[in-house]
Amino acid sequence: MSKIFQRRGLLLAAVVPAFLVAGCAVGGNGTQAMKGEANQATPTEETTEETSPGETESPEGPESGGPEETGSEGATPTATSSGAGLPRSAVEDFFSALKSGNLDQVVSAFASTAVVELDGAPTAESTDAIRALVQKVLQGGSAKQATYTVDDVRTIGDKNAVVRSTSKAGNSTHRELFLLMKDGAEWKITELMNNKPS
Repeated sequence: MSKIFQRRGLLLAAVVPAFLVAGCAVGGNGTQAMKGEANQATPTEETTEETSPGETESPEGPESGGPEETGSEGATPTATSSGAGLPRSAVEDFFSALKSGNLDQVVSAFASTAVVELDGAPTAESTDAIRALVQKVLQGGSAKQATYTVDDVRTIGDKNAVVRSTSKAGNSTHRELFLLMKDGAEWKITELMNNKPS
């Protein structure tokens, strides 16, 4: 199976359950059949916790009685994902590098096979293309002034994750969707897409 089909499969595995749960939440009572009795991985209010790169979260996990990132086979929303070697941290480090204007650090956040699809820009499908695209973004200066918020983190198995975020620069707001893959002990961005909400 090609990497593109694998990425699309991972994206669907993360997005479809989120839409189903959101639809069930809107439907109110009597929607448990849609949610599925066996589905134990349902979002909590903590999954939409907002965090900026400058903020620190207290680490949660079994020791502190809080939730922890899971490696289950399904897409699992997680509130805890700060700390070295976790998907949220990889995205926050990416945003910090953008704010600081560190081109090399931004590019190193991506896997060698990454694809970047930014609103209004051609698709970048190689390290050189991503570097050129990021360089243009950094030259505009808006990345340094922007605020970035991680909205949701979902792990898919032990080696894949989906992170949603929101960025604001002046009057402009964008939504980002990151696909990440674990490469050794590090999470690397394999796909980044963003757009403006309507």
